[in-house]
Amino acid sequence: MKKALGTILKVGATGGIGCIVLLLVCNHLVSANAKGRVFTEIDSLPQSDVALLLGTSPRTRIGNRVNQFFAYRIDAAERLYKAGKVKTILISGAENNKEGENEVVCMRDSLVARGVDVHCLMLDGKGLRTLDSVVRAAKVYGLSSFVVVSQRFHNERAIYLADHLGLNTERVTGYCAEDATSSTAFLTYIREYFARVKMFIDILSS
Repeated sequence: MKKALGTILKVGATGGIGCIVLLLVCNHLVSANAKGRVFTEIDSLPQSDVALLLGTSPRTRIGNRVNQFFAYRIDAAERLYKAGKVKTILISGAENNKEGENEVVCMRDSLVARGVDVHCLMLDGKGLRTLDSVVRAAKVYGLSSFVVVSQRFHNERAIYLADHLGLNTERVTGYCAEDATSSTAFLTYIREYFARVKMFIDILSS
């Protein structure tokens, strides 16, 4: 009995270590791939015709509070537009998310309220996942180069997808919105490690 229990514990420990290693390796590969291509300073960002603004809900799922990820992405997109770094913003997200909200319309309305010309905004309500947003930017909207607008971790994953899905994209960069610091934001950062593993599965199965 003790021997069997010991074997189970060893197998469990080995499996747990293997999972941690997998998470860390995937995370490293994605971050390293984007090195030198994600920017926090707007003056350092190369000019691009189109920004791909990745959607999210304006309210958090937990607590129904103002979503900092949403607010900071709007801030970043506004800065890009007003600095003349992009001419068009393609907003890609869910037109009917789990909360019943239209993410792309909410983002459009927020940007228009900040003084962004509505005619410079394109809406893609079929960007249900980051993979969908990147694939549709290339295949549906015919973009070969663009700047992704989201938080750094999200930009890195989007750039990796653009590079490894055979989309014939080039010069894809990222402009980093401020990181959220709310009490629930850490859940998103933890989930990102698993999202990166899932991304490799998606790429291998595509």
